Amino acid sequence: MSTTEAPSLAGLFFLPLRSGGAPGAPTDALNLTIYTPKREVTGHSLVTQATNPPLHVASHVTGTLIYETVIGPGSKVRIDLNGWPEIHWPPQAGIGPVIPQNYKAILLLEPNFASGVIRYEYRTDLSGPWHVVEQPVHAA
Repeated sequence: MSTTEAPSLAGLFFLPLRSGGAPGAPTDALNLTIYTPKREVTGHSLVTQATNPPLHVASHVTGTLIYETVIGPGSKVRIDLNGWPEIHWPPQAGIGPVIPQNYKAILLLEPNFASGVIRYEYRTDLSGPWHVVEQPVHAA
């Protein structure tokens, strides 16, 4: 491999991503672990916004990695994510409650995983409305 070629991202690797939009818009900080042999993705999402009261939606996310060919230049890497609130359940406290989903996202990334677009949905309470955001995303 020459020094000008980017290394191939294969196997298990860490992928920190940050979304950004207009000033004052919500942002999503994703810390993902990608396991390419089984195309599995797990990690953490934190949606924040500088408002009063501040927005803070933390989710444990899981998903799948999909390699896509799209019309136009090149191919994309797609990651579909679903997330649930983090629950700190006491040890030996039983099965626990059923917790509804609070986050879902679709990422379309360049093949080098460095940049792309994210469309994510979140809700601030367990039965509230879904808020939809679409923003550029880049590796942190």
